[in-house]
Parts: sequence; C-alpha cells; structure tokens
Amino acid sequence: MPLIRPCMQAATMQVLQLLLPLLLALAPVSILLVVRRATPPPIKARLATLKSAIARARKPIIFVTDFATAHHLLVRGSRSTTAAAAAGGSFSNRPPSMAPSAVLSGRRYHNINSAPYGQLWRALRYNLTSGVLHPTHLHRYAAARRHALRGLVADLSEQQQVAAGVVLAAESIRSAVFGLVSTMCFGDGVDAGVVRAMADVQTELVLSLSTVRTFVFVPFLAVSKLIYRKRWNKLAAIRQKQEELYLTLIDGCRRHRRDSADETPPTYVHTLIDLQVPVEELDKQNSVGGEDRQQQRRLKDGELVGLCSEFLGSSTESVSASLQWIMANLMKRPDMQEAIRKEVDAAVDADAEEVGEEVLGKLDYLNAVILEALRLHPTTKLAFRQVSQELLLL
Repeated sequence: MPLIRPCMQAATMQVLQLLLPLLLALAPVSILLVVRRATPPPIKARLATLKSAIARARKPIIFVTDFATAHHLLVRGSRSTTAAAAAGGSFSNRPPSMAPSAVLSGRRYHNINSAPYGQLWRALRYNLTSGVLHPTHLHRYAAARRHALRGLVADLSEQQQVAAGVVLAAESIRSAVFGLVSTMCFGDGVDAGVVRAMADVQTELVLSLSTVRTFVFVPFLAVSKLIYRKRWNKLAAIRQKQEELYLTLIDGCRRHRRDSADETPPTYVHTLIDLQVPVEELDKQNSVGGEDRQQQRRLKDGELVGLCSEFLGSSTESVSASLQWIMANLMKRPDMQEAIRKEVDAAVDADAEEVGEEVLGKLDYLNAVILEALRLHPTTKLAFRQVSQELLLL
C-alpha cells in the first residue's frame, strides 16, 4: 500500500498536467456562460433596447426625382389647408447633419448646414447673407478677386511653360478660390503658408466626410467612438489642426476690431465675433411684464471654428467645381469659346488686361453660358428632408 499511494499521486499529477491547458482554454467560455446566466434582467433589457435602437436608426431612404412631386411635398403641401396636403410641411425637417463640427461636439456646436431650423439657424443665415454675401458688400472684395485672378493666370502660364503645355487647371482653380475665400473670411495679411496649411486641412476634412457618416445616425455616440476609435481619432486630429490655425486668426480679429468708419471689406470672422445669437431656452425668471424675454449670447470658439470651416469649404468646393464644369463644356464647344471672345473684345479695350466688374453685367452671352452650366451641373443636387412622425401616422 505505501508503494501504491505514491504511484497513484504521480499518475494524478500527470493527468492534471495534461488537463490543465484544456481547462485554461475552456475557462473564458465557462465564465461567459456563468455571467450570461447570472446577468440580471435590467442589463438584458438595456442590451435589447440598444439593439432595437440601432435597428430603428436604419431608416429607409426614398429619392424623389420628379419636379412636380418634390414641389408639391416641399412647397405646395405646406401651404394647403387640408390635412392630407398640409402633411407636406412635415418634410421641412432636416435629418441629422454630417457637419463634422456638429458630430464631434455631440450636437453642441452647429453651423448653418447643421443647425435645426429655428432662431439660431435664422440668425446665422441672416448674418452671412446680409453681412458678407449681400450685393452691396460684394463689390468691396474686388481687389481680392483681382489678386486671385492674376495669381491663377500666372500659375497656369508657369505650368504651361514648365510642363510643355500640360496644365493642372483643377488644382490651380481650387487654390485661387481658396485664397480668395480665406481673405473674405479672415481679411488681408494672412501668411501664404498659413493659407496653404488651412487648404490642406480642409482637403483632409472633405476626404473624411465618408468617415463622418459612421457617427451621424448612431443612437449612442460613446459606443461608436469606442468601436471606431481610429476613425474618431482621425476626425479629432483634423479638428485640432483647424482649431490651432483658425483660433489664432480669430483672436487676431478680436484684438483688431473693425471701426464703424473703416472702409476695409467686412470679414466673415468680424461679423461672427460681433454677432449676438438667441439662447434656445427662454429665461422665464428674467421676464418683464409676464412675457418671456429672449436672451442673447455670443458664439463660442467651437462654433466659430465650425462656421469658418463651413465658409471656407462650401465656398471653395462649389465655386471651383462650377468653374471646372464651365471650362470643360467650353472645351467641347469651340464655337461658344469664339462667341464669348467676340463679346468680350467688343465690351473692353484691346489693351485691357482683365474684364472689369462694371462690364460683367453687360456680357449677356457669357452670363447665359454660366447659367446653363449651373443648370446642367448644380452645386446642390440633392435636398435631404426627414419625414416627421405625424406624416407617418396618416
């Protein structure tokens, strides 16, 4: 017996040594099964809620391509008095925007394209259309447009000489337009290296718009940030570059506020710094005479960066794309090129280096070509609208 017991112990140890790796491999599965059985009902309910919320977020997309139908849903329906036709006003809601500023801030910072329709959206849009893009102000940017045009012509001429006739017109046009738009946004005197850096960051942002879609329609942003942390970190890095570039220029504009008698063109940043936007929630405690008084506030730095990025990106991409389409169509129609050339020669002197802005309104054929190019290649081809819950219940 004394000899048998040590042998049995040795055999048991050998068996345990053989089974130990198998037990270690099966341990995670066993723990998972135990935790799953021990999971309390509230956690299971939350997981089910998360799953159903993600399923509801995948809403179907319907494209309306008929002009009459789109006009009826978006315009006529909202003006009708009948219940069925008045439901067309339900299409006035906008879906969650893919603006990086809104996505990265968790819907705290909005620009014109991402702000829900309301007082904030109206204030931002009115400031842009009346403070910068109004016809009474556009003529004050004539010097900046002339500088951008001369730079574009010089760039194209240099490329033609160096590359034996091969010209990359798209890149030159985009660079010239971005330089003009950056002047309208921040004013003169911005270093050329800073302008190139802003253009590069804006290009990175445009190329990452497909990544932004990952975080637009998700119900739980924190979960998506963990799952797609590399994509999120890339967007955050782009945003940080924008803040480093834009906030320096914005602070400079704050230190040098425009005087009311200043004749320099109004910059977009100056209009935003001085802008007072309404607070969404009314402060009833400060109401006078029983009426709610709308509070006003200034824009935050995050909002200023997003609005500047929107101004630079939207203006550059739309204008440069339109110019490229106009040139592409004229290349296919030499007869139109000749007609435009004759019209310009008849309107300006032979020794004139450029067409003055006072002459542009008289060039009917050129204006017709531009309008036709915009009709064939509109800057905005789609208008996204979200169907409200009231319409679904009809």
